[in-house]
Amino acid sequence: MYLLKIKTFFTGALFEWSVVLLFLVYLISYDPLGLPSIETVIGFIERGFTSYGLWFLFLGLILEGLFVFGFYFPGSIIAFMAVLTLGNTYGDVFLIIFVGSLALILVNIVNYWLGKHGYYKLLNRFGAYGTIERMGKRFDKNEKGAILLFSSSPNFLAITSIYAGIVQAKLFRYLRFMSLCIVFWVSLVSSILFIFLRDFEITSLDNAGWYSLVIMIVWALWESFSSYKK
Repeated sequence: MYLLKIKTFFTGALFEWSVVLLFLVYLISYDPLGLPSIETVIGFIERGFTSYGLWFLFLGLILEGLFVFGFYFPGSIIAFMAVLTLGNTYGDVFLIIFVGSLALILVNIVNYWLGKHGYYKLLNRFGAYGTIERMGKRFDKNEKGAILLFSSSPNFLAITSIYAGIVQAKLFRYLRFMSLCIVFWVSLVSSILFIFLRDFEITSLDNAGWYSLVIMIVWALWESFSSYKK
């Protein structure tokens, strides 16, 4: 009886808990795999901007915005550092906004297709038809609010795009609103950094991944409780 209730609780948000599990595995395996520290990554990014400029920004945001691969880059570190490193004039900031927005839009088309043709089939293989149906209803109810909120972070936007693909959301409708949200957030953050925080320095980001995990767990719990009550 209790095992059935536990199963029902978690399967109601199977996608959300799978993302939590993937991110937890990444955090736990970070040190054993000998991955470079965040400070080392920041130094590499600075050198990349110095040598390759906007091309490095484009490729960097493609990686930062790609589902799972983006876990390695906490927050929006590449976008932030682009403004701090390359943003010397208003013209520079405009180009950063254009290139950064374009990269995030393109990579989230990829995320959408990964959700539609990858995650969707995986959930179906596990017989999670009810879960997909509930995800679709939740997405229809909260679509614009969720896209606007999570477009503020490349990592969370990647998850949102996977979600949209799983529920078979109409691509062009999703792409249109998502693109507007990306341009809004990239423009807002870039402008604030350039105008008010040009001397800002990124220091320790050691706990950024764990903060993100907490947010994911809260999200998964909310979805599980919402599904369980119904």
